[in-house]
Amino acid sequence: MGKLRFKVHPLFIILGIYFAFTGKVFSFLTYTFSALIHELGHSLKAQKLGYRLINVTLMPFGAIIKGDISGMGYKDEISVSLAGPIVNLAIGVVLVALWWVFPESYPYTELAVVSSFALCFINLIPAFPLDGGRILLCTLSLFLKRKTALLICKVVGFCLAIVFFTLFIYSLFIGVNYSLLLFGIFMLIGVFENHSENRFIRIYQSVSSKSLKSGKRVKTLAFDESVTVKRLYGKIDSNNLYRIFIYSDSGKLKRVFEPHEIVNVLQSKAPYEKLI
Repeated sequence: MGKLRFKVHPLFIILGIYFAFTGKVFSFLTYTFSALIHELGHSLKAQKLGYRLINVTLMPFGAIIKGDISGMGYKDEISVSLAGPIVNLAIGVVLVALWWVFPESYPYTELAVVSSFALCFINLIPAFPLDGGRILLCTLSLFLKRKTALLICKVVGFCLAIVFFTLFIYSLFIGVNYSLLLFGIFMLIGVFENHSENRFIRIYQSVSSKSLKSGKRVKTLAFDESVTVKRLYGKIDSNNLYRIFIYSDSGKLKRVFEPHEIVNVLQSKAPYEKLI
């Protein structure tokens, strides 16, 4: 299994320099922390579905996972994309609720609330490389051909980039807002980026001499006969091998899957398909 790779986008560095020159380093650090929490939401949801993120890029307005939905259903892809904004929204709501109980916490948590809500709603903008772009692509792909859906997303992204560039030009006459320019560049990059890379890898490893070189523990799990591949992925990991017992509704043993058989099942069946 490859390790999770973190990258820092040049725009993130530019944003950091901008905050440094304007004396808002603490604000930048707060937004960075909120972005990492945002990514944690994606990662935990993907792992629960039986996938692991392998490439994360820290962006000015969140942590972005690049790639296609290889091996994952569109609905699951949407749920993974939504997980990050939902985590930010939940944190923001909890902190606001805290103000009612402990009003004195307001000065210390106001920036955290603003950054959490900002990352939540900004990432829902329907343009790449934001989560909203991924959600739009997957939603359209449920009804249209993948290429058609991708073309629509690129057109939407390009139009939004033009909107932000126009707003930036307008801001030159009333008070320069460089964030609008950054947004425009951000959207434009999303239009021309390649969205065909693999983004997830399966959690469960194959049984091979290499994977067994240092030894692996064999764990036992029991499920009812309605268990699906997706549900199984939510219970296993790459650190162990598994022997799976399948029981009927009446409690009768119907099937036992040995570790090497589990590998074959996971490779041949779709996420929502039953094991037996």
